[in-house]
Amino acid sequence: MLTDAVVGDLAPITIHHPPGTYPLTPASRISLRAIVDHRDLFRGVGLDWGAGTGCLAVLAAKLPDVRHVTALEIGEDDVRIARVNAERNGVSDRVTVIHADSYEPRTAEGRDALDRLVGAVDFVLANPPASPGDDGFTFRRRALCEARRFVKPGAVAMVQASAQYGAGRIEGLARDAPGFVYTGLLATTDWIEFDQSRPDLEHQVDAYAQEEARGGLPYPFGDPRDGGATIIDARQALELYRRTGKHPLSKWQAHGFRFIGC
Repeated sequence: MLTDAVVGDLAPITIHHPPGTYPLTPASRISLRAIVDHRDLFRGVGLDWGAGTGCLAVLAAKLPDVRHVTALEIGEDDVRIARVNAERNGVSDRVTVIHADSYEPRTAEGRDALDRLVGAVDFVLANPPASPGDDGFTFRRRALCEARRFVKPGAVAMVQASAQYGAGRIEGLARDAPGFVYTGLLATTDWIEFDQSRPDLEHQVDAYAQEEARGGLPYPFGDPRDGGATIIDARQALELYRRTGKHPLSKWQAHGFRFIGC
């Protein structure tokens, strides 16, 4: 399948997402919007952490002040498709896609390419999925913490993290990755359903409820019965969904960070 993403006043990008890969999600789209709305932040050399089929890297490479984006992706099929998408959108000369687990390339060629970026990166993009078996935030911590080897002082990072993670976790990324400071919200949706019928979301509220039961920070969802006027935690959201089928509400968001040096 092909998806045309129309983002602000930029020309649409066309993203190929064959079976076995996810189409553009609300998280993808809010990340794309953040890049366009804050294009003045993104210039020079960038890294796209967990690039998937490459939509963020492709869009960033179209910005006039961006010279090159290196996209890091663990899925071999996604690596191949991201390269196709860079070619399809006319930016294959400005996008390099590396098969990597976080910042650890799987090939010698990839290691050489990434080694050349040590201390040379101006911006980082990250739209990670929830991490399994913990509070769902580990991939975001890795994306920022492990970036410190590559970024220059003054480099910026855009990290997608939806509202149900709460300010404690989101702003706490700067604590988990010393040298970064939180600079604020870059883009947000209004309250929308956190759709438990989506394959990538169906188990998350349950996992969040378990994390709360272990003593973790709460996950603030909007109560669907009053359009989000009341905030409920994951345990309440899960009980409500099981009892009524009403999906809890969240806001898909992108957040900004800046590296001031260790």
